[in-house]
Amino acid sequence: MGVARENLMKIVERMNKKPKALQVFVTDIGGKPVNWNMTFQFNLNEEDPFYLVIKDQEIVLNTGTSQNAEIVMSGDNNAITKVCQGKGDFTHAISREEITVEKGKVMDVIRLTRAITIVLKTG
Repeated sequence: MGVARENLMKIVERMNKKPKALQVFVTDIGGKPVNWNMTFQFNLNEEDPFYLVIKDQEIVLNTGTSQNAEIVMSGDNNAITKVCQGKGDFTHAISREEITVEKGKVMDVIRLTRAITIVLKTG
């Protein structure tokens, strides 16, 4: 397992136990809560591909490539490690061109950053 995947796995385990972090993945549409379901594909340097599935406020990290990913990111695996350690965020990694969003919207990546930040701040 690569260092970025390992760090993200630790965050995901904690995130699944934090209702406040999971609430980031709920959108209010017309006054009704709607679960935000999304798949993030990570194709990082020096790591095997992996993907993150967010569905019904549960997050699962998988090995391999998802054919249905709405977000596809590539780049430096160390940038993901920094995000998971609270030493940066996806916005800065993207602006420094350490991470590239090849498919999808950067705003969706920022939502994932918010959930990670909640986990890191709440211990």
